[in-house]
Amino acid sequence: MSETEPRKIRVIIADDSTTVCKFIARALLATGRDFEITLAHDGKTAVQCLSRSSFDIAFLDINMPQLSGVEVMAAIHVMGSKTFAISMSDRLSAASEDKLKTFGAYDFLSKPFNNGQVLQIVETFEAIQQTYDVLLVDDSATVRRIVSKVLQKSIFNLTIHEAEDGRAAIESVKANRFRIVFTDFNMPGMDGIELAERLAAYTSDANVILMSTEMNATLDQAAERVGAKAFLRKPFYPADVDTILHHVFGLRHAHFSKQVRTFAMT
Repeated sequence: MSETEPRKIRVIIADDSTTVCKFIARALLATGRDFEITLAHDGKTAVQCLSRSSFDIAFLDINMPQLSGVEVMAAIHVMGSKTFAISMSDRLSAASEDKLKTFGAYDFLSKPFNNGQVLQIVETFEAIQQTYDVLLVDDSATVRRIVSKVLQKSIFNLTIHEAEDGRAAIESVKANRFRIVFTDFNMPGMDGIELAERLAAYTSDANVILMSTEMNATLDQAAERVGAKAFLRKPFYPADVDTILHHVFGLRHAHFSKQVRTFAMT
């Protein structure tokens, strides 16, 4: 394989139904991407495959012989694998959902599902493989350090740049292209609403996400007026960030996503 040739996306499909395995394989190939597909018809075989080789995406049936999909997900978690794991079944119990989230499953597909849903999974996987430059604006160095750690734990690959106030943020945006700007609402000299309004004059690419310990209808209206995409109420966590970024990037929200206050896309 040449250095410029994209590598194959390695996928494992684990389901005791040959029909389901073939359906997912065909749906993947129909997306036009280049896949290397491995099939496993029980949980034990799936774990053996996952322990021998690295996979980019795993489709895991919850109800399989030998080991269940939940147990396979637990093994992925123990191995420290970064496999993008999708669980599948015709039903999902609350206990299984809690375990799957704990073990790091990304999403759940309810059977039967269609080609379009498989395509959405692939598109999300591709989105999280990209690198996104983001600007973090807060007048507190301590808060910037804390928020930066949260952003680094996102499922998305974020390269974080910092600015200590609105003026510095504007200069950074003039010099660089940022996909996302996370800005504190309460800052001396220029608050987050004013910064979002001014940034519109320098870039149409950056999506502004406001951060604040307070949240009320007045702030919501002001944020929407200046084109902000969402409010993150402090303290927030990686799962909150992931939900916001799915919204910004136009991706399907996973079954396990948290509910976060977002504004209509403009």
